[in-house]
Amino acid sequence: MRTIFCDHNSTTRTDPRVAAAMQEVAVEYFANASSSHRLGQAARVRLDESRAKVASLLGAKPSEIVFTAGGSESDNLAIMGSLLSHEARGKHFVTVASEHPAVTATAGWAQKNGFDVTVLPVDREGRVGIDQFAASLRSDTQIASVMLANNEVGTVYPIAELARIARDRGVVFHTDAVQAYGKIPVNVNELGVDMLSLSSHKFNGPKGIGVLYVRQRTRIAPILFGGGQEQGRRPGTENVPGAVGTALAMQIAAEEPQEMRRVGKLTDEFRKLLAQQVNDIMFFGDPENRLPNTVAAGFGGVDGESLMIALDLRGICISTGSACHSGAREPSHVLKAMGIGLHHAMGAIRFSFGRDSKPDDPQIIANAVVEEVTRLRSMSPTHA
Repeated sequence: MRTIFCDHNSTTRTDPRVAAAMQEVAVEYFANASSSHRLGQAARVRLDESRAKVASLLGAKPSEIVFTAGGSESDNLAIMGSLLSHEARGKHFVTVASEHPAVTATAGWAQKNGFDVTVLPVDREGRVGIDQFAASLRSDTQIASVMLANNEVGTVYPIAELARIARDRGVVFHTDAVQAYGKIPVNVNELGVDMLSLSSHKFNGPKGIGVLYVRQRTRIAPILFGGGQEQGRRPGTENVPGAVGTALAMQIAAEEPQEMRRVGKLTDEFRKLLAQQVNDIMFFGDPENRLPNTVAAGFGGVDGESLMIALDLRGICISTGSACHSGAREPSHVLKAMGIGLHHAMGAIRFSFGRDSKPDDPQIIANAVVEEVTRLRSMSPTHA
């Protein structure tokens, strides 16, 4: 039985070309990039080259790129660093209810530490109102954070317009673009953002390294303390192999756009198969402005966890849209924010295609879903 991985929004396989480049750097350029001797400076050259490549691919300057340990740290540093900056003009933070936990949990930290937080609602398709966003900005608003693409339902937000509104009001604007890079265009100048977060393992790079873009003259305070690496914004011995791997993975994604077009066709095919063959199904997210690789759906009368396990036993790896809290399952905070009823929210599943996806995957997965949904519903007396 061939294992089918259809959970690329959770992580991706490290590209073999990336792994090979990282191995070479780890062995041959092993020295500390902060050391002054020749081996340290050789490692520094590789780090600087990677920073310049990442910057170029994002439309940024090398000095605007901070390497972190991942997307969550990048989000934390952007928001906390901005709120704690000596140049902060106020203690008000604006975000959206459907953000990744790296942002929503940081909003919780902010509230507990004396900051004022506005959490904007989203509609049934996961969209945030532009006028509502504009109305939420105040004279003491320091930073607003809205993700570029939702990790659960795939909705893509109008970040360029939101960032323009924030810029006109003098508000720092951050976007979590972790799910976006490699799937849709990401250019900091076109988006007009002040800060942007990435995580390498989402686009076939290594785990444990991320990127935070910080536009020139945007002030952030460090949230970790130690050495003066990353221009004093993020201490710690630099992860040179990770930086090299990240830059190469970004370059491969940029140079092979046909790959995401291929993935998009597989995703559209799969969505059509589900729509044709499964009744009482609800597709989540914006049908027009969405990631090309993501299908999020709720199957009425089916427990999402049970369906995920059943598919896993058939060699199909997907993720559920529900989370387990204290032993009691409930819909994810994203589906709650969208106002999705329990009938479909409890049967939520996310299918996310990627480079590992094969041409016959949509049909194989759809057939398995139809069979397992039918079986599970037959065991449920509550399904009409």
